[in-house]
Amino acid sequence: MMTVNQKHQPVEIPDIILVVEDNEELNNLMQKLLQREGFQAAGVLNGTEALKWIRKNEYALMLLDYHLPDITGNELVQLLANENRDLPFIIITGNGDEEIAVEMMKTGAKDYIIKGPDFINVIPHVMHRVINDLRLEKVLFNAQQKLNEREADLSILYGISLAISQTIDMKKLMRIILNTVTELKMFEIQKKGGIFLIKDDRMELVSHKGHDALFLNVHKSIRVGDCLCGRAAKTGKVIVSNNCLLDSRHTIKYPGMKPHGHIIIPLTARGSVIGILYLYLTADAHIHESKLKLFDSIGVQLGIALENAMLFEETKRVSLYDPLTGLSNRRMMDIMLEKHFARASRLDKPLSAIMLDIDYFKDYNDRLGHTAGDSLLVSLAGIVLAETRKIDLVVRYGGEEYLVLLPDTDISKAGEVAERMRTKVHSDLGITISLGVAAYNNKMTKEEDLIIIADKALYEAKRRGRNRIEIHN
Repeated sequence: MMTVNQKHQPVEIPDIILVVEDNEELNNLMQKLLQREGFQAAGVLNGTEALKWIRKNEYALMLLDYHLPDITGNELVQLLANENRDLPFIIITGNGDEEIAVEMMKTGAKDYIIKGPDFINVIPHVMHRVINDLRLEKVLFNAQQKLNEREADLSILYGISLAISQTIDMKKLMRIILNTVTELKMFEIQKKGGIFLIKDDRMELVSHKGHDALFLNVHKSIRVGDCLCGRAAKTGKVIVSNNCLLDSRHTIKYPGMKPHGHIIIPLTARGSVIGILYLYLTADAHIHESKLKLFDSIGVQLGIALENAMLFEETKRVSLYDPLTGLSNRRMMDIMLEKHFARASRLDKPLSAIMLDIDYFKDYNDRLGHTAGDSLLVSLAGIVLAETRKIDLVVRYGGEEYLVLLPDTDISKAGEVAERMRTKVHSDLGITISLGVAAYNNKMTKEEDLIIIADKALYEAKRRGRNRIEIHN
């Protein structure tokens, strides 16, 4: 059944055509004529009966006689409009009432028929033309509806694309994703949700919005296949759940969990699920199946953005960090040294550096092998990191040499840090290290001066017997 009406809102093209004509014999004749033409027909003799019939049988196309014994055809149409029952109709008037027919066309009649000597034979032609027009209107209406929906979907995708193009930083990107998607107006989405990234068979909650500590604790060890998010990760299919308390697939429950719905969207890149975006809906919210394709598209769009961010993070890690120890490399050192040196020079702030290396490391490698040597370098990195602050920078300078930059630290304090390192390494690893300590002064003209002086102090510590600290004054 198709829908359209004079106010451009969808109304069903009728199974039954209602004949509203006070002449009973003529009424019956018109019904039989319509039935011969393949229509179903019903008849009433006045406006009051027409109202009752329409209220009971919601949709109808009317053959409406203008002159009824109780009300006019125009009054009947107005009553129906007041009840939001605007239905397509054809007006029938007597000879000499052409002006009335034209006026009724202006108020929404699909066509009119003038009662004349042969008007019965005109009815089938008019009926078929009106029905065909209604069907065409319905086709156009559906096409416009689909176009509107497509434009709305494209608008959402464009908005998301615009938002996620702001950054390639992983943390910022995930925050933007959650803020953008939870603001979508066309769905009953709450300002609550999160992103899981998949690592082997485990799912790590890497970003969330609106959760408390209890929720986070319950979802620490979720695996692929668990609950709704795990199921979506396993199948790669969008999951819509109307009510978590009634959905047997929602297996993770916790005290105080309130009824809610979910949209679970797999985030895919190059055909693989790399993560899950889960959103909260108000309980018993309805999401039409036609929107599943939109969510699929969102999942691909976000998945590609996240993969690009992860590749950027990995590229940055490789370019700025030592692959063996995980410490900063010399490229990172150059960046941070320039920043700290400029600050020390501009604000007259203290800045110190420690250069250290392992005593007799070549002998250690020759005796125990390079694998043991690598393990020692990693262990040493752990100790040096443990003895420094978050604002300090620990660099694998080269081979067994390490550099530590200590902003806002004078040479005396730096010497204390170096001594703690020397003592800890000897007690924990059973080896010795030599260390050179230097500090910024206003006679230095370039960043490298601080490193050169610390390196000279290290050389002096080695020359004087190793397993010692040399502080450059």
